[in-house]
Amino acid sequence: MECGSSNHLTIEYQLIRSDKRKTLGLQVKKGQVFVRAPRFVGKEQITALVQAKSSWLKAKLAEQQLLLENEVSLFCQDSEIWVRGTLKRLDILDLSALPPDASKTGVRELEQAIAVFLPASQFACGHEQVTAKVKKLLELWFKQQAQQYIPARLEFWSGVTGLSYKSHKIRQYKARWGSCNSRAELSFNSLLMMAPDWVIDYVIVHELCHLQHLNHSPAFWQLVAGFYPQYALAKQWLKRNQVKLNWK
Repeated sequence: MECGSSNHLTIEYQLIRSDKRKTLGLQVKKGQVFVRAPRFVGKEQITALVQAKSSWLKAKLAEQQLLLENEVSLFCQDSEIWVRGTLKRLDILDLSALPPDASKTGVRELEQAIAVFLPASQFACGHEQVTAKVKKLLELWFKQQAQQYIPARLEFWSGVTGLSYKSHKIRQYKARWGSCNSRAELSFNSLLMMAPDWVIDYVIVHELCHLQHLNHSPAFWQLVAGFYPQYALAKQWLKRNQVKLNWK
């Protein structure tokens, strides 16, 4: 791996060359720019590509920086977490605060807050370890919520649309809310449980419609609109709140 930069644009990048690669490619990951290039491509051509894509690169770098900063603060005491479309205060509490007969699940949803309970020993760890534990418990809790909620809604919308799927799975993804493949297998992001019910319904309808159109053609969007006319509002909600919704 080589390092490089475009002085005019002040964009630093990591250059990764490969004998097998035939074309140039750009990637922005964790606040770094990577250029993947064939062995035969010269530095001048690489610099020209970085310059040509400078606006896109700077936008992606700024977006990822915001996400990284948000992740640090998202899992701290008194931050705000979306739960089914409602912003709730995050309370990080000592596990001993739970009643003796309470289920030690680690996470409890309250009327105005989402409470995460940790053992007293956990609080003696550093800030990063505490926030990492809080994040892990919340991810597990959202997955459990999704497993309880999404299958029934999927069955409902499959009946409404008449579109049948082979199987489905629920897991956490970094960059997508759902997917559909050519084998009629659907998947959904467990963090959908942060969104309002009507937005979750949109994602389910979206993926079901891919069973008929495995693309985003005008015919696909026409099918989505026929079953879910308010789809554009749902897309706007996801985009508007993506900083708090995308956990890396």
